[in-house]
Amino acid sequence: MARTSKKGASMEEFEVKYQEITKLYDFAEELVATVESGFVKDPNAQLEIVEPLINDLSDATDVLAEEFLFIAESKKYKTAGKASKSHIEGSLRKIFAALSDYQARVRDTGKKAHGAIANIADVIVKKIQQQVEQVVIIFLEFINISLLNIMGKPALEALKARDPRVVALMMHQQAMQQQQ
Repeated sequence: MARTSKKGASMEEFEVKYQEITKLYDFAEELVATVESGFVKDPNAQLEIVEPLINDLSDATDVLAEEFLFIAESKKYKTAGKASKSHIEGSLRKIFAALSDYQARVRDTGKKAHGAIANIADVIVKKIQQQVEQVVIIFLEFINISLLNIMGKPALEALKARDPRVVALMMHQQAMQQQQ
């Protein structure tokens, strides 16, 4: 992903970042496909496991895509931004909570079956986790969001270890706040 220059991101860069956000819709569709997979013995049980994640992911992506359009528009026209920090944080928090809830449902299903069961959707959920982390970084580039409010300390520490850009962006945000 290209870093923004001092004069700001180009419209092409905004388009790429927008597509990164909307990739989350593709993953929601992949989760739907797991219900119809020939590998699933009980489609209704699979639907119970993935449907809440699909719904929360789709709803949150709607908000994130809209908020990012507000950011891009304000940068393009050099106007005051209409993007809502609380909507962005709330939507990201909703996705992280939905991922955690999904994992709990899979664990509960595994306990009922007296053994550890991997769900067919686990691979997709891992991709969602990675993509959401990229979306977090995208928003960090443009707006001061609280990662602790979004994902909690253990997840934040893991993200910092995986992607050094997070630390750099957080330090930049702190420096900007101190200047104000």
